[in-house]
Amino acid sequence: MAKHPREWAVALLFLALLVVLRIAAPAFYSAANIRDILLSNAPVLICAIGSTLVILTGEVDISIGSQLAILSVLAGALAKTGLPMPALIALLILAGGALGSVNGLLVARFAVPSIVVTLATMMAWRETLRWATEGAWVQNLPDTFQ
Repeated sequence: MAKHPREWAVALLFLALLVVLRIAAPAFYSAANIRDILLSNAPVLICAIGSTLVILTGEVDISIGSQLAILSVLAGALAKTGLPMPALIALLILAGGALGSVNGLLVARFAVPSIVVTLATMMAWRETLRWATEGAWVQNLPDTFQ
C-alpha cells in the first residue's frame, strides 16, 4: 500500500463517496438510474477509450471534441433518413475511423507532431461543420433515435 499512496487515497475517497451516496440517495443505485447514466455518458466513454489508446502510444489528440461534434451531426442526419440503427452505428464507426486515420496518417507517415496535427484538424473540422450546418441544430429526430 505504501507504493502508491495517492492512488489508494483516491480509491478510498471514491469508495467513501459511494457509501455516502448509498445512504443519502438510495435511488441512485436503481437499475433505471444506472441505465440512464450509462446511456447518457456512452459517447464520452467511447471518446475516452479512444483517447486512452492514443495517450498510451505517447501521443495526444485534441481534435476529439470536433470529431464527436461531426459524428453527432452525422448520426442525427442519418437517423432522419430512417436508416436502421445497426447500419447507422456501422457508418458512424467507419466515419470516426476515417477522421482518426487522417490524424494517424499525418503523424505516422509525415512525422508531424500529434499536437500540431490534432490542433489543425480540430480547427478544420469544427469550422467545416459550422459552415456545413450554418450553426443549425439537427432537429426533428425520430423517436427511435432517442
